[in-house]
Amino acid sequence: MDGPVPLSMGGDPDDRSERRTDGSPTASDLGTDHYDLVVEAYLAHPSILLCPTLDAASEATVRPQSQTTYRGRRTLFFTAANVDYDAFERALVDDPTVDDPTLVGVESNHRTYRIGLDDSARWPTQIPEALGASVMAAENNSGGWHVRMRLPGRKTLSELSARCRENDVDFHVRQLYSPDAENGRSRATRYGLTDDQQRLLRAAYEMGYYDVPRRSSQNELADRFGVSPSAVSQQLRRGTGALVESTLVTPGFDPES
Repeated sequence: MDGPVPLSMGGDPDDRSERRTDGSPTASDLGTDHYDLVVEAYLAHPSILLCPTLDAASEATVRPQSQTTYRGRRTLFFTAANVDYDAFERALVDDPTVDDPTLVGVESNHRTYRIGLDDSARWPTQIPEALGASVMAAENNSGGWHVRMRLPGRKTLSELSARCRENDVDFHVRQLYSPDAENGRSRATRYGLTDDQQRLLRAAYEMGYYDVPRRSSQNELADRFGVSPSAVSQQLRRGTGALVESTLVTPGFDPES
């Protein structure tokens, strides 16, 4: 007979879940766990991968590319941009979390490196993932890492904060919101912008930063907001990225249309 049959036929008489007659699982076999909190947080510690380099070259934009095993050891490829490469590479050679740093590619706007991961080095997402976090992205920020992750709830966030404190990891929550707000970024969430990003982007527009030629600089924006030029640069990139993601990178969007 086609269709599902109760497991009480040859199984636990108290179990009324359903399976197909061919033994394959049905949707009722799928476990559920609601990750109802999105957290963007800053993590830093001298033992976390690349933190010593990022601390010495905080203006750099570092993007991890891929992890692999090379010659029997864990290896990471990453790109670096917006930095004095000589100073960056000196810091990389001195970084105790890194083994055998190697330059593998030079492009007009970035360089690509391969590094071995020292056995004592911790991955920036190691503590969140040990607590069940679903890490969505990690990028460098102010000498450490800006990590975006989903958590089951505030209890896990409290555990994460406590675990970081126990390990002397610098941990600061930058943003906290629900997955619905993240997936449905619209006017209600100001296109995914933080209040600081919204103020900065508006000021940059009003001061002529986006004009051709420009009528203001990042240094002038930094003076206006009392922050460093590198902080302005990172906030401008993140804010612009959030605008592009929420207005152009949408399901079914065709860039050719």
